[in-house]
Amino acid sequence: MAYLGLARKYRPQKFSDLTGQEVVVKILENSLKAGKISHAYIFSGPKGVGKTSTARILAKALNCTGHQPRPCNECPSCLAIKEGRAMSVIEIDAASHTSVENIRDLRENIRYASAEGLYKVYIIDEAHMLSQAAFNAFLKTLEEPPPHVVFVLATTEPRKIPLTVLSRCQHLQFKRIPVNLIKQRLQFICMQENIDITEEALHIIATNAEGSMRDALVLLDQVTSFTDKVTQEDVNLLIGGADTGLLYELTESLIEGEKERIILQIEELNSIGTDFKRLTTDLINFLRNILVCKITKNFKLYVTESETELITKLSKKTSEEHLILLIKELINSELAIKNSFFPRIIFEITLLKLSLLSHFRNIDETIREVNKRVSVDNAIPPTSLSQNTENLVEKEKSLPESTLKLKETIWQEFLEKLEVQNHLLATKIKHAEVIFEDNEIHLIYNGGAALYAESLKENLSVIQNLLKESGYDGKIVIRTVENLNTHQSREDLTKEVINHPLVKKTLQLFDGRIFNIIPKKGGGDV
Repeated sequence: MAYLGLARKYRPQKFSDLTGQEVVVKILENSLKAGKISHAYIFSGPKGVGKTSTARILAKALNCTGHQPRPCNECPSCLAIKEGRAMSVIEIDAASHTSVENIRDLRENIRYASAEGLYKVYIIDEAHMLSQAAFNAFLKTLEEPPPHVVFVLATTEPRKIPLTVLSRCQHLQFKRIPVNLIKQRLQFICMQENIDITEEALHIIATNAEGSMRDALVLLDQVTSFTDKVTQEDVNLLIGGADTGLLYELTESLIEGEKERIILQIEELNSIGTDFKRLTTDLINFLRNILVCKITKNFKLYVTESETELITKLSKKTSEEHLILLIKELINSELAIKNSFFPRIIFEITLLKLSLLSHFRNIDETIREVNKRVSVDNAIPPTSLSQNTENLVEKEKSLPESTLKLKETIWQEFLEKLEVQNHLLATKIKHAEVIFEDNEIHLIYNGGAALYAESLKENLSVIQNLLKESGYDGKIVIRTVENLNTHQSREDLTKEVINHPLVKKTLQLFDGRIFNIIPKKGGGDV
């Protein structure tokens, strides 16, 4: 007897065998229970997720002589459909039946009832391959088929099916199957077939299937022909993937910016026949897992325990922003690597370029570092107050405490009123140093804030009127204090900041420019 591949041998034969398509199964079972069978269905979704298998199971359920909604798989009708010899189920490959003539033949055949079952089920695979003319010829039949006919259109690209066809069918969307469910199904099949395989190898097969159960079974079939005891190394050798340990070391070198290690590791990967196109995808997924681990501790990654430890360890060596940049740049380079005749060189250059991001810090960290390192001695010295200003301060200290508190209360009330009436003017006044004298309030502007003095003088009448309303009828004096050493100190500070190694690295990394250097209030760090 000819060998039957695992994908065919373990093809779902009943609704409960379908993996990861609970919504579709529930809709179909409830429809069968209620007797609300649609005349046409569209099953859409990725390859290998069970679209055609579900169509066959639906055909069994419709023609089963047992009890619906679940086919018995024992009656003559179910067995005939299972073995592919049922006259009531007609499978059509749309890619080879694209013409109007093919649709005309179909229209002629559907008029005759099935000799075996209750329904004739037409399964049109890859329905999006039908020509526009064929779809047009099919419309009337699809809208009003005979009561004994059910159409199932299976497609991986529903967007290519005309809206006029979509509107006449019940559309059920199939999802990619999660890695953990594929892995569980593979474990069951390996037990049934007595296949000796490690958990790590199963995980790699399930991950590389990309949501397709058929692809996972084909790969399992292939790897069992390669060796009796299947290990992680065997699967990686077969698909050209990288061992988790090597992937960890490469990622660590990338995060830490070890260029020489990156080159040596790529050479090692090349010597064992690694597919750099696949490696790019693996590296993106690995970095994504590190990012998820960095952001949340409760998210299920569906990786092995050893891989979880490696991911957790790497997540402590970098930041979220760094990981996002690495992933983004790798995705941008993925197409160039996959389409190149020299994928290794493109991959190598990409990683060397990304290694420059090892010194990446977000802007808040950069500012904190600059604040720590810029010397206080090189910053702009605080503006010296004139002798007159010092005298004003002394006079303010000599005022009775009760008088000073009263003036401060009046001033606070004045600021609140001004804030409501003229927010911008209130903001400018808040930049001033306020000194209370016997019958005067002095507003003193120091250094760069002296620009506000002119604006205040223009609005002096507004200020005085509001102060009168608040209970003060004294004089307002607006003064500025110039700093003669500002120009020279700014030159020194500018030179210091530009020559700072962290600033140089930041400008190089982000291709930036310095627009302004602002000293902290009262001198000190920028």
